[in-house]
Amino acid sequence: MALKPTILLASTNNWLSPVRIAGTFSDLGCSVYAVCPPHNALVVSSAVQRAHRYRSFQPLHSIKTAIETANPDLVVPCDDLATAHLHAIYEREGHNGERSAIADLLLRSLGSPAGYSIIDSRQQFLAIAREEGVMVPDFAPTPNLSSLDAWTRENALPAVLKRDCTSGGEGVQIAESPQQARRAFRRLVSRRPTAAVFKRLLADRDTTLLARLLRFEQPQISVQQFVAGQDANVVAACWQGEVLAQIAATVLKTRGPQGPAAVIKLVENPGMSSAVKKIVRRLGLSGFAGFDFVIEDGANKPFLIEINPRATQACHLQLGIGRDLGAALLAAFFGCAPAKRSAVTKCDTIVLWPHVPDDLLPPELVRKAYFDTPQNDPEVVRLHASSRKRFTLLNAVKSLWNAARA
Repeated sequence: MALKPTILLASTNNWLSPVRIAGTFSDLGCSVYAVCPPHNALVVSSAVQRAHRYRSFQPLHSIKTAIETANPDLVVPCDDLATAHLHAIYEREGHNGERSAIADLLLRSLGSPAGYSIIDSRQQFLAIAREEGVMVPDFAPTPNLSSLDAWTRENALPAVLKRDCTSGGEGVQIAESPQQARRAFRRLVSRRPTAAVFKRLLADRDTTLLARLLRFEQPQISVQQFVAGQDANVVAACWQGEVLAQIAATVLKTRGPQGPAAVIKLVENPGMSSAVKKIVRRLGLSGFAGFDFVIEDGANKPFLIEINPRATQACHLQLGIGRDLGAALLAAFFGCAPAKRSAVTKCDTIVLWPHVPDDLLPPELVRKAYFDTPQNDPEVVRLHASSRKRFTLLNAVKSLWNAARA
Protein backbone atom coordinates (compact mmCIF):
# COMPACT_ATOMS: atom_id res chain seq x y z
CA MET A 1 0.00 0.00 0.00
CA ALA A 2 1.37 3.40 -0.98
CA LEU A 3 2.31 5.80 1.80
CA LYS A 4 0.64 8.56 -0.22
CA PRO A 5 -2.87 7.26 -0.89
CA THR A 6 -4.76 8.21 -4.02
CA ILE A 7 -8.33 9.47 -3.59
CA LEU A 8 -10.88 9.62 -6.42
CA LEU A 9 -13.82 11.98 -5.85
CA ALA A 10 -16.97 11.16 -7.84
CA SER A 11 -19.39 14.02 -8.55
CA THR A 12 -22.31 14.02 -11.00
CA ASN A 13 -23.27 17.70 -10.74
CA ASN A 14 -21.67 21.10 -10.31
CA TRP A 15 -21.93 21.53 -6.57
CA LEU A 16 -19.05 23.42 -5.03
CA SER A 17 -18.76 21.42 -1.81
CA PRO A 18 -16.55 18.63 -3.28
CA VAL A 19 -13.64 21.06 -3.71
CA ARG A 20 -13.51 21.46 0.07
CA ILE A 21 -13.02 17.74 0.75
CA ALA A 22 -10.52 17.67 -2.11
CA GLY A 23 -8.54 20.34 -0.27
CA THR A 24 -8.72 18.34 2.96
CA PHE A 25 -7.29 15.21 1.35
CA SER A 26 -4.60 17.23 -0.43
CA ASP A 27 -3.59 18.88 2.86
CA LEU A 28 -3.33 15.41 4.40
CA GLY A 29 -0.81 14.38 1.76
CA CYS A 30 -3.06 12.48 -0.64
CA SER A 31 -3.01 12.49 -4.42
CA VAL A 32 -6.51 13.67 -5.36
CA TYR A 33 -8.27 12.88 -8.63
CA ALA A 34 -11.86 13.46 -9.67
CA VAL A 35 -14.51 12.29 -12.07
CA CYS A 36 -17.01 15.08 -12.63
CA PRO A 37 -18.85 17.15 -15.26
CA PRO A 38 -16.65 19.48 -17.33
CA HIS A 39 -17.80 22.66 -15.56
CA ASN A 40 -17.38 21.34 -12.02
CA ALA A 41 -15.08 23.37 -9.76
CA LEU A 42 -12.97 20.23 -9.22
CA VAL A 43 -11.65 20.75 -12.76
CA VAL A 44 -9.90 24.00 -11.78
CA SER A 45 -9.12 23.20 -8.14
CA SER A 46 -5.44 23.31 -7.21
CA ALA A 47 -6.06 20.34 -4.91
CA VAL A 48 -6.97 18.02 -7.82
CA GLN A 49 -4.21 16.54 -9.96
CA ARG A 50 -6.51 15.45 -12.77
CA ALA A 51 -10.25 15.58 -13.40
CA HIS A 52 -11.77 12.84 -15.55
CA ARG A 53 -14.99 13.64 -17.37
CA TYR A 54 -18.26 12.33 -15.99
CA ARG A 55 -20.68 11.72 -18.86
CA SER A 56 -24.29 11.91 -17.78
CA PHE A 57 -25.40 9.83 -20.78
CA GLN A 58 -22.76 7.14 -20.01
CA PRO A 59 -22.45 7.44 -16.23
CA LEU A 60 -21.23 3.98 -15.23
CA HIS A 61 -18.77 3.70 -18.09
CA SER A 62 -17.25 7.12 -17.41
CA ILE A 63 -16.84 6.46 -13.67
CA LYS A 64 -15.38 3.00 -14.25
CA THR A 65 -12.92 4.43 -16.79
CA ALA A 66 -11.82 7.06 -14.25
CA ILE A 67 -11.30 4.35 -11.63
CA GLU A 68 -9.21 2.25 -14.01
CA THR A 69 -7.08 5.26 -14.98
CA ALA A 70 -6.58 6.80 -11.53
CA ASN A 71 -6.18 3.45 -9.74
CA PRO A 72 -7.27 4.98 -6.41
CA ASP A 73 -6.99 3.56 -2.92
CA LEU A 74 -10.40 5.02 -1.99
CA VAL A 75 -13.36 6.36 -3.96
CA VAL A 76 -15.42 9.09 -2.31
CA PRO A 77 -18.87 9.88 -3.76
CA CYS A 78 -19.96 13.52 -3.43
CA ASP A 79 -23.69 13.26 -4.17
CA ASP A 80 -26.39 10.62 -3.88
CA LEU A 81 -26.50 9.83 -7.59
CA ALA A 82 -22.74 9.21 -7.60
CA THR A 83 -23.24 6.77 -4.72
CA ALA A 84 -26.00 4.97 -6.63
CA HIS A 85 -23.70 4.73 -9.68
CA LEU A 86 -20.94 3.19 -7.56
CA HIS A 87 -23.39 0.68 -6.10
CA ALA A 88 -24.44 -0.29 -9.63
CA ILE A 89 -20.81 -0.70 -10.70
CA TYR A 90 -20.22 -2.98 -7.72
CA GLU A 91 -23.17 -5.13 -8.74
CA ARG A 92 -21.65 -5.52 -12.21
CA GLU A 93 -18.14 -6.17 -10.94
CA GLY A 94 -19.03 -8.47 -8.06
CA HIS A 95 -21.38 -10.92 -9.78
CA ASN A 96 -21.03 -14.72 -9.88
CA GLY A 97 -19.16 -14.70 -6.59
CA GLU A 98 -15.96 -13.42 -8.19
CA ARG A 99 -15.03 -9.88 -7.24
CA SER A 100 -12.83 -7.76 -9.47
CA ALA A 101 -10.25 -5.25 -8.24
CA ILE A 102 -12.84 -2.51 -8.75
CA ALA A 103 -15.37 -4.40 -6.61
CA ASP A 104 -12.75 -4.75 -3.86
CA LEU A 105 -12.04 -1.02 -4.08
CA LEU A 106 -15.73 -0.14 -3.72
CA LEU A 107 -16.14 -2.59 -0.85
CA ARG A 108 -13.25 -0.87 0.93
CA SER A 109 -14.53 2.63 0.12
CA LEU A 110 -18.25 2.23 0.81
CA GLY A 111 -18.59 -0.65 3.22
CA SER A 112 -20.80 -3.73 3.20
CA PRO A 113 -22.70 -4.33 -0.08
CA ALA A 114 -25.57 -5.77 1.96
CA GLY A 115 -26.56 -2.17 2.71
CA TYR A 116 -26.34 -0.72 -0.80
CA SER A 117 -29.95 -1.30 -1.82
CA ILE A 118 -31.13 0.00 1.57
CA ILE A 119 -29.11 3.19 1.23
CA ASP A 120 -30.48 3.82 -2.26
CA SER A 121 -34.09 3.58 -1.04
CA ARG A 122 -35.45 6.16 1.37
CA GLN A 123 -38.24 3.92 2.61
CA GLN A 124 -35.99 0.87 3.11
CA PHE A 125 -33.54 3.04 5.02
CA LEU A 126 -36.21 4.35 7.40
CA ALA A 127 -37.51 0.81 7.92
CA ILE A 128 -34.04 -0.37 8.96
CA ALA A 129 -33.63 2.65 11.24
CA ARG A 130 -36.92 1.83 12.96
CA GLU A 131 -35.79 -1.77 13.45
CA GLU A 132 -32.72 -0.38 15.25
CA GLY A 133 -34.92 1.57 17.65
CA VAL A 134 -34.22 4.94 16.03
CA MET A 135 -37.08 7.44 15.99
CA VAL A 136 -38.28 8.09 12.44
CA PRO A 137 -41.44 9.71 11.06
CA ASP A 138 -44.23 7.50 9.74
CA PHE A 139 -43.57 6.70 6.09
CA ALA A 140 -44.63 4.52 3.18
CA PRO A 141 -43.64 3.82 -0.42
CA THR A 142 -46.07 5.42 -2.86
CA PRO A 143 -45.59 3.85 -6.31
CA ASN A 144 -48.87 5.32 -7.59
CA LEU A 145 -51.56 7.86 -6.79
CA SER A 146 -53.91 5.30 -5.24
CA SER A 147 -51.31 4.30 -2.64
CA LEU A 148 -50.66 7.97 -1.91
CA ASP A 149 -54.40 8.64 -1.52
CA ALA A 150 -54.69 5.72 0.89
CA TRP A 151 -51.83 7.06 2.99
CA THR A 152 -53.21 10.61 3.18
CA ARG A 153 -56.62 9.28 4.25
CA GLU A 154 -55.05 7.42 7.19
CA ASN A 155 -52.41 9.93 8.27
CA ALA A 156 -52.39 13.56 9.32
CA LEU A 157 -51.01 16.19 6.99
CA PRO A 158 -48.72 17.96 6.18
CA ALA A 159 -46.53 15.28 4.59
CA VAL A 160 -43.25 15.22 2.71
CA LEU A 161 -42.94 13.45 -0.65
CA LYS A 162 -39.44 12.40 -1.72
CA ARG A 163 -37.86 10.88 -4.81
CA ASP A 164 -34.96 8.47 -4.37
CA CYS A 165 -31.40 9.26 -5.53
CA THR A 166 -31.82 13.02 -5.27
CA SER A 167 -29.72 15.42 -3.21
CA GLY A 168 -29.63 18.93 -1.82
CA GLY A 169 -33.39 19.38 -1.51
CA GLU A 170 -34.13 18.33 -5.09
CA GLY A 171 -36.89 15.76 -5.34
CA VAL A 172 -38.58 16.92 -2.12
CA GLN A 173 -42.11 18.35 -1.95
CA ILE A 174 -44.17 19.33 1.12
CA ALA A 175 -47.93 18.89 0.86
CA GLU A 176 -50.51 20.31 3.28
CA SER A 177 -53.59 18.79 1.68
CA PRO A 178 -54.51 15.66 -0.31
CA GLN A 179 -54.80 17.82 -3.44
CA GLN A 180 -51.31 19.25 -2.93
CA ALA A 181 -49.98 15.75 -2.33
CA ARG A 182 -51.39 14.55 -5.66
CA ARG A 183 -49.91 17.53 -7.50
CA ALA A 184 -46.56 17.00 -5.80
CA PHE A 185 -46.57 13.33 -6.76
CA ARG A 186 -47.24 14.17 -10.40
CA ARG A 187 -44.38 16.67 -10.43
CA LEU A 188 -41.97 14.15 -8.91
CA VAL A 189 -42.81 11.36 -11.38
CA SER A 190 -43.12 13.63 -14.42
CA ARG A 191 -40.62 13.11 -17.24
CA ARG A 192 -41.35 16.51 -18.75
CA PRO A 193 -38.50 19.06 -18.61
CA THR A 194 -39.08 21.52 -15.77
CA ALA A 195 -37.66 24.87 -14.75
CA ALA A 196 -35.12 22.98 -12.59
CA VAL A 197 -33.90 21.07 -15.65
CA PHE A 198 -33.46 24.25 -17.70
CA LYS A 199 -31.79 26.00 -14.77
CA ARG A 200 -29.29 23.16 -14.46
CA LEU A 201 -28.72 23.25 -18.22
CA LEU A 202 -28.31 27.02 -18.59
CA ALA A 203 -27.03 28.29 -15.24
CA ASP A 204 -25.02 25.25 -14.13
CA ARG A 205 -24.31 23.75 -17.57
CA ASP A 206 -25.27 20.41 -16.06
CA THR A 207 -26.98 17.75 -18.23
CA THR A 208 -27.55 15.16 -15.49
CA LEU A 209 -31.28 15.80 -14.97
CA LEU A 210 -31.92 15.85 -18.72
CA ALA A 211 -30.03 12.58 -19.16
CA ARG A 212 -32.12 10.91 -16.46
CA LEU A 213 -35.31 12.10 -18.13
CA LEU A 214 -34.23 10.79 -21.52
CA ARG A 215 -33.27 7.40 -20.02
CA PHE A 216 -36.92 7.07 -18.90
CA GLU A 217 -35.90 6.01 -15.41
CA GLN A 218 -38.86 5.13 -13.21
CA PRO A 219 -38.58 7.37 -10.13
CA GLN A 220 -39.22 5.79 -6.74
CA ILE A 221 -41.43 7.99 -4.54
CA SER A 222 -42.09 7.75 -0.81
CA VAL A 223 -44.12 9.82 1.64
CA GLN A 224 -43.15 10.79 5.19
CA GLN A 225 -45.04 12.40 8.03
CA PHE A 226 -43.93 16.01 8.43
CA VAL A 227 -42.17 16.67 11.75
CA ALA A 228 -42.23 20.28 12.97
CA GLY A 229 -39.00 21.30 14.62
CA GLN A 230 -35.35 22.33 14.29
CA ASP A 231 -33.39 20.92 11.35
CA ALA A 232 -30.14 19.26 12.42
CA ASN A 233 -27.55 16.92 10.98
CA VAL A 234 -24.59 14.72 11.79
CA VAL A 235 -21.71 14.10 9.39
CA ALA A 236 -19.55 11.08 10.12
CA ALA A 237 -16.43 9.29 8.95
CA CYS A 238 -16.94 5.55 9.14
CA TRP A 239 -14.90 2.40 8.72
CA GLN A 240 -16.38 -1.09 8.51
CA GLY A 241 -19.42 -0.18 10.57
CA GLU A 242 -17.66 1.97 13.15
CA VAL A 243 -18.01 5.74 13.58
CA LEU A 244 -14.51 7.23 13.63
CA ALA A 245 -15.34 10.92 13.98
CA GLN A 246 -18.47 13.05 13.71
CA ILE A 247 -19.73 16.61 13.69
CA ALA A 248 -23.23 17.35 14.97
CA ALA A 249 -24.98 20.64 14.25
CA THR A 250 -28.31 22.39 14.11
CA VAL A 251 -29.18 24.28 10.94
CA LEU A 252 -29.67 28.02 11.41
CA LYS A 253 -30.19 28.85 7.73
CA THR A 254 -30.64 26.87 4.52
CA ARG A 255 -30.05 27.71 0.87
CA GLY A 256 -33.73 27.99 0.08
CA PRO A 257 -36.72 25.79 0.98
CA GLN A 258 -35.68 22.17 1.66
CA GLY A 259 -32.19 23.15 0.52
CA PRO A 260 -28.82 22.29 2.06
CA ALA A 261 -27.51 24.07 5.14
CA ALA A 262 -25.94 27.52 4.75
CA VAL A 263 -25.27 28.28 8.43
CA ILE A 264 -24.82 25.67 11.15
CA LYS A 265 -24.30 25.71 14.92
CA LEU A 266 -22.15 22.97 16.44
CA VAL A 267 -23.92 20.99 19.18
CA GLU A 268 -23.62 17.87 21.28
CA ASN A 269 -26.70 15.69 20.97
CA PRO A 270 -26.44 12.17 22.45
CA GLY A 271 -29.69 11.09 20.79
CA MET A 272 -28.44 11.90 17.31
CA SER A 273 -25.00 10.41 17.97
CA SER A 274 -26.50 7.18 19.26
CA ALA A 275 -28.78 6.89 16.23
CA VAL A 276 -25.87 7.42 13.84
CA LYS A 277 -23.77 4.72 15.54
CA LYS A 278 -26.65 2.23 15.30
CA ILE A 279 -27.20 2.90 11.58
CA VAL A 280 -23.50 2.83 10.68
CA ARG A 281 -23.08 -0.49 12.49
CA ARG A 282 -26.22 -2.03 10.96
CA LEU A 283 -25.24 -1.06 7.39
CA GLY A 284 -21.51 -1.71 7.81
CA LEU A 285 -20.67 1.69 6.36
CA SER A 286 -17.25 2.94 5.33
CA GLY A 287 -16.36 6.41 4.08
CA PHE A 288 -18.40 9.55 4.73
CA ALA A 289 -22.11 9.83 5.46
CA GLY A 290 -24.48 12.58 6.52
CA PHE A 291 -27.64 12.07 8.55
CA ASP A 292 -30.51 14.56 8.57
CA PHE A 293 -32.65 14.96 11.66
CA VAL A 294 -35.50 17.12 12.88
CA ILE A 295 -35.47 17.90 16.61
CA GLU A 296 -39.18 17.92 17.39
CA ASP A 297 -40.63 21.12 18.83
CA GLY A 298 -41.43 20.85 22.52
CA ALA A 299 -40.32 17.24 23.02
CA ASN A 300 -36.67 17.87 21.99
CA LYS A 301 -36.59 14.41 20.38
CA PRO A 302 -34.41 13.90 17.27
CA PHE A 303 -36.24 12.20 14.40
CA LEU A 304 -33.99 10.73 11.72
CA ILE A 305 -35.43 11.61 8.31
CA GLU A 306 -32.70 10.82 5.78
CA ILE A 307 -29.21 9.51 5.06
CA ASN A 308 -26.81 11.20 2.64
CA PRO A 309 -24.36 8.38 1.82
CA ARG A 310 -21.54 10.61 0.61
CA ALA A 311 -19.19 13.44 1.47
CA THR A 312 -21.51 16.26 2.51
CA GLN A 313 -20.67 19.95 2.68
CA ALA A 314 -19.43 19.88 6.29
CA CYS A 315 -17.18 16.80 5.99
CA HIS A 316 -14.07 18.89 5.31
CA LEU A 317 -14.28 20.93 8.51
CA GLN A 318 -11.14 20.58 10.63
CA LEU A 319 -12.41 20.82 14.19
CA GLY A 320 -9.89 18.83 16.22
CA ILE A 321 -9.59 15.22 17.37
CA GLY A 322 -12.91 13.40 17.10
CA ARG A 323 -14.24 16.02 14.70
CA ASP A 324 -11.62 15.87 11.91
CA LEU A 325 -13.30 13.44 9.52
CA GLY A 326 -10.69 13.33 6.75
CA ALA A 327 -7.83 12.63 9.17
CA ALA A 328 -9.86 9.94 10.94
CA LEU A 329 -10.74 8.14 7.69
CA LEU A 330 -7.14 8.07 6.48
CA ALA A 331 -5.96 6.82 9.87
CA ALA A 332 -8.39 3.89 9.66
CA PHE A 333 -7.20 3.20 6.12
CA PHE A 334 -3.58 2.98 7.32
CA GLY A 335 -4.41 1.41 10.69
CA CYS A 336 -2.77 4.19 12.70
CA ALA A 337 -3.66 7.10 14.97
CA PRO A 338 -5.28 10.14 13.31
CA ALA A 339 -3.10 13.14 12.48
CA LYS A 340 -3.33 15.74 15.24
CA ARG A 341 -4.50 18.90 13.51
CA SER A 342 -5.68 21.92 15.46
CA ALA A 343 -9.21 23.19 14.96
CA VAL A 344 -9.59 25.99 12.42
CA THR A 345 -12.00 27.83 14.73
CA LYS A 346 -13.36 27.86 18.26
CA CYS A 347 -16.63 29.41 17.10
CA ASP A 348 -19.67 27.18 17.32
CA THR A 349 -21.47 29.02 14.49
CA ILE A 350 -20.14 28.37 10.98
CA VAL A 351 -21.18 30.01 7.71
CA LEU A 352 -20.49 27.42 5.04
CA TRP A 353 -19.05 28.36 1.66
CA PRO A 354 -20.31 29.60 -0.71
CA HIS A 355 -21.59 32.16 1.75
CA VAL A 356 -25.07 33.58 1.66
CA PRO A 357 -25.00 37.41 1.45
CA ASP A 358 -24.37 39.20 4.75
CA ASP A 359 -27.61 41.17 4.39
CA LEU A 360 -29.53 37.89 4.73
CA LEU A 361 -27.86 37.12 8.06
CA PRO A 362 -28.49 38.76 11.45
CA PRO A 363 -25.69 41.25 12.23
CA GLU A 364 -24.84 39.54 15.54
CA LEU A 365 -24.34 36.25 13.69
CA VAL A 366 -22.01 37.91 11.16
CA ARG A 367 -19.91 39.31 14.01
CA LYS A 368 -19.46 36.04 15.91
CA ALA A 369 -19.53 33.36 13.18
CA TYR A 370 -16.65 31.64 11.45
CA PHE A 371 -16.83 32.07 7.68
CA ASP A 372 -15.52 28.90 6.09
CA THR A 373 -13.80 30.32 3.00
CA PRO A 374 -11.35 28.55 0.66
CA GLN A 375 -7.96 30.16 1.28
CA ASN A 376 -5.71 28.49 -1.28
CA ASP A 377 -7.94 27.88 -4.29
CA PRO A 378 -8.32 31.21 -6.18
CA GLU A 379 -9.54 29.59 -9.40
CA VAL A 380 -12.41 27.96 -7.55
CA VAL A 381 -13.44 31.29 -6.01
CA ARG A 382 -13.20 32.93 -9.45
CA LEU A 383 -15.34 30.20 -11.03
CA HIS A 384 -17.99 30.65 -8.34
CA ALA A 385 -18.09 34.41 -8.94
CA SER A 386 -18.53 33.82 -12.67
CA SER A 387 -21.36 31.33 -12.15
CA ARG A 388 -23.14 33.79 -9.83
CA LYS A 389 -23.06 36.45 -12.53
CA ARG A 390 -24.49 33.99 -15.07
CA PHE A 391 -27.24 32.98 -12.62
CA THR A 392 -28.09 36.64 -11.93
CA LEU A 393 -28.37 37.32 -15.67
CA LEU A 394 -30.65 34.33 -16.19
CA ASN A 395 -32.87 35.47 -13.32
CA ALA A 396 -33.12 38.92 -14.92
CA VAL A 397 -34.14 37.38 -18.25
CA LYS A 398 -36.70 35.20 -16.45
CA SER A 399 -38.17 38.27 -14.71
CA LEU A 400 -38.46 40.15 -18.01
CA TRP A 401 -40.13 37.16 -19.62
CA ASN A 402 -42.67 36.86 -16.79
CA ALA A 403 -43.37 40.60 -16.93
CA ALA A 404 -43.97 40.44 -20.67
CA ARG A 405 -46.44 37.60 -20.23
CA ALA A 406 -48.31 39.35 -17.41
